[in-house]
Amino acid sequence: MKFLIVFLLLLLLLSTVSGFDFFGLFKSGGSKKPADKDYSPVSDDKAKDYLQKFGYVAPSHVLASSSGLAGDFQDVRSAFKSAIRKFQEFAGLSPTGELDLKTKKKMAQPRCGVTDVAAITSGREAAFKWKKQHLTYSIQSFSSDLPHDDIKKAMRRAFDTWSAVIPLDFTEVSSRDESADIKVQFASSSHGDPWPFDGKGGVLAHATMPTSGLLHFDEDERWTFMNPTKIANGDTDLYAVAIHESGHTLGLDHSRDEESIMAPFYHETIDSSGNYVEPKLKSSDIRNIQDIYGARNGGGGGFRATTERPTTRSSFPRGDEWGSWGGIGSGSGSGGRDRGSSSDWGSWTSWTDFGSSNSGGRTRAPTHGSEWSKWDGDSTIGIGVGGSCPSRLDAICDGPFNSKYIFSGGNVYEFDNGRITKSHSLRLLFPKGPIYVDAALSNDRTSSLLLFQGYSVYSFHFTNNKWILDGSFPKRVPKNIGFRPNGGIFWIDGQQILFSDDGRFATYDEYWNEATKVDQISNYFNDFPKSVKGGFVSRGSEVKLFSSNRVYTYDGTRKIGIGQPQSLTSFFNC
Repeated sequence: MKFLIVFLLLLLLLSTVSGFDFFGLFKSGGSKKPADKDYSPVSDDKAKDYLQKFGYVAPSHVLASSSGLAGDFQDVRSAFKSAIRKFQEFAGLSPTGELDLKTKKKMAQPRCGVTDVAAITSGREAAFKWKKQHLTYSIQSFSSDLPHDDIKKAMRRAFDTWSAVIPLDFTEVSSRDESADIKVQFASSSHGDPWPFDGKGGVLAHATMPTSGLLHFDEDERWTFMNPTKIANGDTDLYAVAIHESGHTLGLDHSRDEESIMAPFYHETIDSSGNYVEPKLKSSDIRNIQDIYGARNGGGGGFRATTERPTTRSSFPRGDEWGSWGGIGSGSGSGGRDRGSSSDWGSWTSWTDFGSSNSGGRTRAPTHGSEWSKWDGDSTIGIGVGGSCPSRLDAICDGPFNSKYIFSGGNVYEFDNGRITKSHSLRLLFPKGPIYVDAALSNDRTSSLLLFQGYSVYSFHFTNNKWILDGSFPKRVPKNIGFRPNGGIFWIDGQQILFSDDGRFATYDEYWNEATKVDQISNYFNDFPKSVKGGFVSRGSEVKLFSSNRVYTYDGTRKIGIGQPQSLTSFFNC
């Protein structure tokens, strides 16, 4: 008995010290994680094709590099370096801008074929959302790889996965029923939509956003249903792909969380021992789908639904009309697809009046104090410094090493651990930068910081403990923004948002120097304060928002204020 106890203790010690897991029980709550497959890296040419196909290189640079019409080859090289950095950011890699081995291996991984960079469109205001709770779907054609019953089970389980957490119900109808809301089909090559399939090993499937309702699988793939042996031999799990694609048909776009069902990269659903690992919704998947439809009665996975939801979403718009699974080995694919002009192929969503004096009939939370309902900020931008602490600010954003940068006139203050720790000259901290700042955005995934002065934008990278101006900046603020930026924030969903002084916002992509969406803030959020200059995520969905002289706490998911506004000097403890 003593020997057995000693033996077990030794096993536990070895597992802890060496990281060796004898039984596979010391990680992931007692279940093994899916095995990570080692993919052969793509070639340099395939990598360039990949960046073009998935939207990381602007069309002008694609034409220039392929047609020999480039007036400045250095500009094209800079564009591709930026494209590599942006892909690395999206894929969770270190954003070096270099086409290294890890990057080329990631590009070889099977994935969703839709562009990752948000489409640059305008004028499409209908939300990606079904306006009814009872949806029908029909399977119009089947794969020869599986019995019809297995395909039906896979689709039923996929829709049930979403139905378990939102108040939508799905009913299968006859394959001949043309009135079905969602039409499922197995097809190959050209099959009547903008994305012809490309044979085995390329695009696996694609789907349209509401309310078009098309969900297509590539018949040239080898499909299986929850069969670990066949998955280990290279077959594709229909159930895993069906959950992802059905998410697109309900209005979800891609997630940057690699563990999410809606992540663009496909993962085999077996662990290192060859056991099947059933794909499940992650907390972010549940939160995002409930953000559109609310929670099913009884809690729907424990996430709270907001009360006034019919026409608003709590995240900024992003994504494209199409969602599809695929790889780089496609000869035709998404790179040259027609985005289409028909409004029923999906459309942009909107975000409410930034400066509105009332809530437009929307109910305020009863816990708010009287001052909360008077969020106002100041319409004028002043500069004042009280001792070593700013009494007013022009912009605020994240700085290096978990600090915050506060811009006030020609000064930059560092705020860390609840107090002002340093002050700098703006021109010395950001050489070749602006002489004052109207808005600032900081993206820690790319280690870049954007400063806006008037209609100019400057991009800096933090290198060797100093800020270096990107060689392709400053640039003119793109015309499609339509306003002079007067504030900015890196939002909870990863969007870079610019604010106007008249209640508008724009989602901004510095790599293309384009606004991917412009709209009224009042279309998205209740009770948003006026004249927001910037802010930061303090924890979870809680955001600190700053006007020039006040600080507000806002729940970005529930779209309500928290507590009372406070003065700037009080927040900075000075």
